[in-house]
Amino acid sequence: MLSAPTRTVRGLCRPHPLAAAAAALCLAGAAHAQQAEPAQTVAMGPSQGLPAVTVTATMTEQDARTAPASVTVITAEELAEKNATDLLDAVRGAPGITLQGRQVGGRKTLALRGLEGKHTLTLIDGRRISASDDVIGHSDYQYGWLPISAIERVEIIRGPMSALYGSEALGGVINLITKRPKDRWSGSIGVSGATGLSSDAASEGGTSIYAGGPLGERARLSVNAEYAHRNATPDVDDPRYSEIEGRKPRNLGLNAEYDLTAQQRLQAGISDGKEIRRYDDVSTAGKVYRNRYDLDRRQTHLGWVGDFGDTKAQLRAYRSEMSIRNTRTNGVSATRPQDMQDDVVDGHVTMRRGSHQIAFGGEWRKEELVNAGLTGGRDDVTHKALFVQDEFALTRNLMATLGLRADHHGIFGSELSPRAYLVWEASPSLVVKGGYGHAFKAPTLKQISPNYVGAEGPHSFLGNGNIQPETSNSFEIGADWQASPTWSLRATAFHTEVKQLITYRLLQQIGIRRIYQYDNVDAARIQGLEAGFTWAITPQLSWSTDATVLHTRDKTTGKRLNDRPTTTVASHLAWRAAGWDARLGLEYTGKQDSYGTRLPAYTLWNASLGHSWKINATQSLTLRAGLENMGNLRLAEKSPNFGFAEQGRRVFASARLDF
Repeated sequence: MLSAPTRTVRGLCRPHPLAAAAAALCLAGAAHAQQAEPAQTVAMGPSQGLPAVTVTATMTEQDARTAPASVTVITAEELAEKNATDLLDAVRGAPGITLQGRQVGGRKTLALRGLEGKHTLTLIDGRRISASDDVIGHSDYQYGWLPISAIERVEIIRGPMSALYGSEALGGVINLITKRPKDRWSGSIGVSGATGLSSDAASEGGTSIYAGGPLGERARLSVNAEYAHRNATPDVDDPRYSEIEGRKPRNLGLNAEYDLTAQQRLQAGISDGKEIRRYDDVSTAGKVYRNRYDLDRRQTHLGWVGDFGDTKAQLRAYRSEMSIRNTRTNGVSATRPQDMQDDVVDGHVTMRRGSHQIAFGGEWRKEELVNAGLTGGRDDVTHKALFVQDEFALTRNLMATLGLRADHHGIFGSELSPRAYLVWEASPSLVVKGGYGHAFKAPTLKQISPNYVGAEGPHSFLGNGNIQPETSNSFEIGADWQASPTWSLRATAFHTEVKQLITYRLLQQIGIRRIYQYDNVDAARIQGLEAGFTWAITPQLSWSTDATVLHTRDKTTGKRLNDRPTTTVASHLAWRAAGWDARLGLEYTGKQDSYGTRLPAYTLWNASLGHSWKINATQSLTLRAGLENMGNLRLAEKSPNFGFAEQGRRVFASARLDF
């Protein structure tokens, strides 16, 4: 990949007073330390002893610490230590990440810097997935597109990224980087299981496989597969309901590469997933029934990549599809079938010209939705975009990034998304960076279709042909300071103004049925601070903590935004020695407002122990066991108004053979 001058993590402007004070103290302390301390080495990845890298921030590979964005990289080893089963598990505890309830079956989605999951763009190797959480009410279906065993790392980019990626990137971007086949065959086979130690914890189990390697001199192939199940958790207060729904995912993926020449490569692949969700419920007429959702997800892709030294290029076409089918027992009417499809052709070129790293490209995307509430049962819209970005040196240690993207939506029109960012390497141990970004989110086909009528359940929702995209303007400033070989500190303050938030307004009420229409009615201000440290207490023992402080305001009502905790903290101790590793962690979620109710703070504790054995030069076996929710916390006991649930105390065990 292209090399770039070294860089670092995080940014801001017009912050909350607490955020401003903390950032100022951090920067002042760092500047003072620069005069007293010799230069230190940059922070390293947790397992490889190498700096974490990101391709999502600029479309070229860079040191995550010095990339022009606020970046967190979660490695495959960290995913295993966290016992992650899906993307939501993978990113929990990362800076800026909070959880929001979906009010059904214990479901929850993530929020990034106080912006909902629908404002976070999720990618697989830079390819969009169907954004189901915003189109399908009470859903969290976007977190199971890939098995964890197929993921090399997860890149989280906090802050608006519409200048590169267009719609949905108000809060940021999460990119799942998959494992690529190498020049020799390698892989892993894993099995895992968990069982509840209390009545509000479900048992689960699963198995996964990944293998990749060469097929002759020019071709390489990789395959991944997963099968898992988790039982539904009955509500201990009323067993007619499921507190957390059961799941049965099945995923299969195949990826191939072929070298046309030493500089050019073809890539193709398919990811196919099926999942069953089940939970018990009670209808408004008092009937007890079983809900079943059958989810089908598929992404197919074909692409060309060229690497010509200082010039690199990519051209690809891909399709993402999702299908949702619901059935209900005891004569209760099911929800409507829904089908989503995105067809995309995109490409970009990156080139180095002197001190300039230039990227430019374009995207054509056709979005289609099949739903009986739309006129004729379906609707579609075409998106077109062009973008350009330039990274260049202002001085030897000061880098600037300027970007602009022009999007055209076939219904609402055009939108420009500019971005400007500075990265200052004050020394090898201190990086300061910050900037500005504008982002937008296009309305969904349901929201923008004037004839849409969603009449399921006790309420009706109407489309609005005059609705406008949501937009945001965001500033950030931050610093990453490697204070010593054993200490690193980081802090980022941010300020975001959001306009034209899409929500719905009540038109009329007929009996118990309320009729709403989608509309732009709100504006919001979100500001806060992300701060953390990593301390290598001994060569074997390390302690890492990240905290996020949020101050939000609905500018229409003057109240706090719903379901945004004021403070979140993730902290863990990790010990590694002689093939053994142990982890003790906590996740603290502070108080939050939820539609007129103040929800209390809570803390989850988790612990695990693992050991790896080297079988021979190419094979190893890793065993891990742990205890989740050690305090057996049940959110419904703290408040009945939580819109989601957590599994009760349970023990898990896993085994992985790497070859």
